[in-house]
Amino acid sequence: MKVLRLADGAEGLIFDLDGTLYTNPAYMAFQEEVLVGRLARERGEGVEATRAALQKMRAEREAAGLGRTSMARLFAALGIGVETSVRWREELIEPRDWLEADPRLEAALQILGARYSLAVVTNNPRSVGEKGLEALGVRSLFRAVVGLDDTMASKPAPEPFLAASRLLGLKPELCVSIGDRRDVDLSPAMALGMGAVLVDGVEDVYSLPGILDGDRQ
Repeated sequence: MKVLRLADGAEGLIFDLDGTLYTNPAYMAFQEEVLVGRLARERGEGVEATRAALQKMRAEREAAGLGRTSMARLFAALGIGVETSVRWREELIEPRDWLEADPRLEAALQILGARYSLAVVTNNPRSVGEKGLEALGVRSLFRAVVGLDDTMASKPAPEPFLAASRLLGLKPELCVSIGDRRDVDLSPAMALGMGAVLVDGVEDVYSLPGILDGDRQ
């Protein structure tokens, strides 16, 4: 875990979901694989050809210094609009097949929720994000869930972060973004004046109450 910035007087925590509130590499890989497979069928080509096209686009972005971006944005560049990405994800991704209740996560979030308003921003549709939180047993602890279909823009775009802070009733500078990807979850949040905490997975979230306690002293 690395605290990149903490906002003075922070009142809200905005969490990423995948790779942050759970650690399940197989589920994360499945999400990409099933979407690549669906895109391949749409394009009438083999999965490997579609995967190669996406890898080429990622490499071109990296070479241009543009950093990482979301699958939804890559799909849009290939002619698949956000509305279609939302529909495919809702049809193909079922979090309950992969996730289960996590009492340690619930305990940590209960402590944090006593001091902060909690939100989640996911690049999946809101319904998929809410199903994931329900499977983890923590949905009731979050005041807001912002999904791809709420702003029709995916992280690292600023709109999802702004939507989350607005739903919490807070200015962006009173929020802290917590996620496992610096360029997708944290850099855009810091550009809005938010604090930022980089985590390696849910194990870091378990210890987050103690870390934030230390920084508030």
